[in-house]
Amino acid sequence: MPTVFYIGATGYIGGAVLVDLIKAFPNLEITAIVRNPDHFEAIRGLGVQVVQGAFSDVDLITSRAREADITVNAGDSDDVGLNTAILAGQKARVVEDNKPPAVLLHTSGVAVFMDGGNEGKHDPNNKAWNDGDEADIRAITPQMLHGQVDAPILQASEAGYTESYIICPAAIVGPPTGPVPAGSYFIKFMTQLVLAFKKALYIGEGSNVFYTVQLDDVVDLYRRASPYSRYYIGVSTPHSWKHIMTVFGKLEDGAAQSVSISVIPPPASLFLGASQNARGERAKALGWEPRPVVLEDWAEEGITSALAKLQ
Repeated sequence: MPTVFYIGATGYIGGAVLVDLIKAFPNLEITAIVRNPDHFEAIRGLGVQVVQGAFSDVDLITSRAREADITVNAGDSDDVGLNTAILAGQKARVVEDNKPPAVLLHTSGVAVFMDGGNEGKHDPNNKAWNDGDEADIRAITPQMLHGQVDAPILQASEAGYTESYIICPAAIVGPPTGPVPAGSYFIKFMTQLVLAFKKALYIGEGSNVFYTVQLDDVVDLYRRASPYSRYYIGVSTPHSWKHIMTVFGKLEDGAAQSVSISVIPPPASLFLGASQNARGERAKALGWEPRPVVLEDWAEEGITSALAKLQ
């Protein structure tokens, strides 16, 4: 069986994907990099070998990625140093070791396709990014959010140094299923944002769109990834920021207010001012059928969990 180097085993997405991967392929030889010794037992309990280290341990990351047949990065979609180390190891495997390219399964995010707006307005006539159109994926640049990692992966894959598969999910909700309890980053982000301002705020008319998807549907998309196509946009339900803020406004007085973008500091302003327009045709061609996301169904439990972690 192939050897796997796993990054992100203790995270919300990574933990869920790891559990599913082991169920589907119980004989895989998996080694996970884990920083906190308190989590070693939980990971080893899945039959996974553990090597202690951090994402900043460049030599360790490079050597492990060079040795493994498959590297899974479900740990950080924006860490340029981590990604550079992975690609360096996989390139050395091909160029110096004369081995076939290893697989890289990487987690990105649909925020790469934000339109850069700052007025809180959605224009349905703006470009709709589509994973089924190769030209759209080739148009991803390092200047785009997450693009500083996605673009080099795509380039390394085209050069023949890696066989990459990029899963690009929307904001994820749903109960954690990994070996170490970890909550939705989106729920945590929204909770902190509303608490910080003591108010739920949106920009302008608040019609700008932000996509969501359920965690187990994202796991299902990982399972369906196929060699004939390499970049998969995983989106389910678009929500206006006005609606999102109305849901999370229950943290305070329940009201959501429109403000100028000047009131919202970065990085939150990057999300609250812009809109998304994305299509997951390639993912759906694989039979992927995500369920709709009703934020009200997930927000209360997720907020409670996020608040507990913030205390």
